[in-house]
Amino acid sequence: MTPRITRLAAAFAAVMALAQGTAPAQQAGAPGAAPTETPAAAPALLTLDDVRTGRLMLRTDEPGKYVPAPLVSTKIDMQITGTVARATVTQRFTNPTEEWVEGIYAFPLPEDSAVDTLRMRIGDRFIEGEIKERQEAKEIYEAAKAEGKKAALVEQERPNLFTNSVANIGPGEVIVTQIAFQQSLAPKDGRWEVRMPLVVAPRYNPSPVVQVVEFLQDGWGVTDPVPDRDRIEPPVADPRAEPAGQMRNPVQIDIDLAPGFDIATLESPSHEITVAEPGPGRARIALAGPAPADRDFLLRWAGSGAEPQAALFAEEKDGQAHMLLMLTAPELGEARPVRPREVIFVQDVSGSMSGESIEQAREGLEMAVKRLRPEDAFNIVIFNDQFAVFHDAPVPASPENIAAAVTAVRALEAEGGTEMLPALDYALSGAPAGDRLRQVIFLTDGAVGNEAQMLALIDEKLGETRLFTVGIGSAPNSYFMSRAAEKGRGAHVYIGDLSEVAERMTALFTKIETPAITDLELRLPEGVTAEVLPSPLPDLYAGEPLAVALRGPEIAGEAVLSGMRGAQPWQVRLPLDRAAERAGVAKLYARRRIASLEALRLSPAVEVSGMERLDREILDTALGYGLVSRLTSLVAVDVTPSRPRGTGLASAEVPLNLPKGWDPEAFLFETPEAAPQLDRAMLQRIAPQRTQAEAEAAGAPVPKGALNWRQSLLLGLLLMVTGLFTLVVTRLRRVRRPQVRAITVTAADSGRA
Repeated sequence: MTPRITRLAAAFAAVMALAQGTAPAQQAGAPGAAPTETPAAAPALLTLDDVRTGRLMLRTDEPGKYVPAPLVSTKIDMQITGTVARATVTQRFTNPTEEWVEGIYAFPLPEDSAVDTLRMRIGDRFIEGEIKERQEAKEIYEAAKAEGKKAALVEQERPNLFTNSVANIGPGEVIVTQIAFQQSLAPKDGRWEVRMPLVVAPRYNPSPVVQVVEFLQDGWGVTDPVPDRDRIEPPVADPRAEPAGQMRNPVQIDIDLAPGFDIATLESPSHEITVAEPGPGRARIALAGPAPADRDFLLRWAGSGAEPQAALFAEEKDGQAHMLLMLTAPELGEARPVRPREVIFVQDVSGSMSGESIEQAREGLEMAVKRLRPEDAFNIVIFNDQFAVFHDAPVPASPENIAAAVTAVRALEAEGGTEMLPALDYALSGAPAGDRLRQVIFLTDGAVGNEAQMLALIDEKLGETRLFTVGIGSAPNSYFMSRAAEKGRGAHVYIGDLSEVAERMTALFTKIETPAITDLELRLPEGVTAEVLPSPLPDLYAGEPLAVALRGPEIAGEAVLSGMRGAQPWQVRLPLDRAAERAGVAKLYARRRIASLEALRLSPAVEVSGMERLDREILDTALGYGLVSRLTSLVAVDVTPSRPRGTGLASAEVPLNLPKGWDPEAFLFETPEAAPQLDRAMLQRIAPQRTQAEAEAAGAPVPKGALNWRQSLLLGLLLMVTGLFTLVVTRLRRVRRPQVRAITVTAADSGRA
């Protein structure tokens, strides 16, 4: 048994030894290994003996031959005015080789950012990008690349993950691209903040596991939970191999902050900053020096007095009024216990949580368990490649049970892949006993690629449960974390450092233990017709912001936002005539509309025809407002060819940094095969197993696993042969052909992080 498996077994065993029974873990997959460096073919290749200076070399198809990776540096300039932030991201692509190259760089942005501008600078010239349908933009870019023209293409892979491709960078040449976006901000828990993600954390992408056989029809088919896995698996540079003193993917940040009130506190818990104050209510913030793009940048500020709890901005476009309403729930008094709760803690212990993240998670989970009241009930679900539970069913929060749980939590270690789906499915299944309020608290970094599958599951299984997410680590998947909490009608917090655990978890507990404002409804003035997003409005927790976008031919008068706080009615009046004019509001509305339509696509009730209709609406909105989306891209092309005819072009992805705090020893393997596996025998040593029939009889939901894929595959093939034989015999007997049902064969491929 390897040391890695031994440590994981101990962590699971610490939980299971305290349990009276367990639910069987489900669906094995490969542990989380980092993406290996993507091979890049080049017209002129180097051997390691040719390398004289420290540089990252990418393997090629020819054994023993390499090409230097393109280099990228980033400069971010941001202007924050009130509740709107406008940022320009300048990326400098440097070609360190003597050949012509194409650089491909994956980079993150805030999940609600509206990306609308692309400029490519060549010498003293700027070339403006255009928004096109995604396939059309790709064809324009590929044609320009083939013709030797410099070109840039910005594509959205996820709402918070983009790729920038730059073609035909000459030997030793530098090409500069600028991408601009804007986002809305709102105070949360009494302070304002802007979070700028700087690194794309490697993600675990579950492998295709379901194969369907339909006789005389389509043959074999594969269901892939991450159909675009090749788009979201950029190579990762191993920090242990970096030359001393070298900074990979450096970033500079400058922010001009004008919040509209005097600033009392200003801090960055993530980076060292410098602050200049040119005048009252204004500050200029910068990083103290270039920093590696290995963690999110976070800036927080607060005023010296009571800031307005609501803001309203407007912009007219194409004869339509667009409005953005920002409202922060007022303090509703001290937190007081709600009715008895059933709390299910779901803890990620996968490889991406190794290092500092698992320390934060252990401390946060222990704090959460200790805060339970005697009348509450709880359970703990831990997962990596598989999942296990603390007890078959939630247990009372007695001192004995809490002490046992704390002991188990302190033994947790992080290893393996990130099979979230079965664990979350288990947590969302079942109903609470009596009149308990059921809450699921999900602690993870969200480093998965099958976000759509996870969000669809929440839509399907949530019921009356409330889902709260805790983003752990230096580079959490903020898109998944925030959308999961939104769909789960809960709230989310981020913990980026051990020093923040107590503060951030206390903020979350305050929300969980305070009655939310539910059944929110925005009543518009009589005679006013407008689209309201999101729809329906989410529950509103104390200290949480609410953002509402509106569009209509004419919006004026007084609107009323109402809801219920427990059994008491609650409302606030909003004078729409007092909206301040602000450029960019229409684009922020469009971004929210696209997000709303994308969420509808994940609904289990939407069929293929409905998805096609929603896609048309998404495309029309993105083109009409000039935004990058899943279906649109920005492309910029120089009209003059620069690469000489007959000269080859090498293509290489720019390797990303490993996020700060991630343990390279646990996460990076020399080859995917080096990642240890957790087989069925290992699973049986970790947790006592029950048969599926016994588990179902006990009322425990049992997601169908893939641990016996070889037997299932052989059975499927046998059934296929039997079916074909039966078909031949029946035809020979001139008997009417019977209807043959599809046979589903489950197979588990090896996934990789």
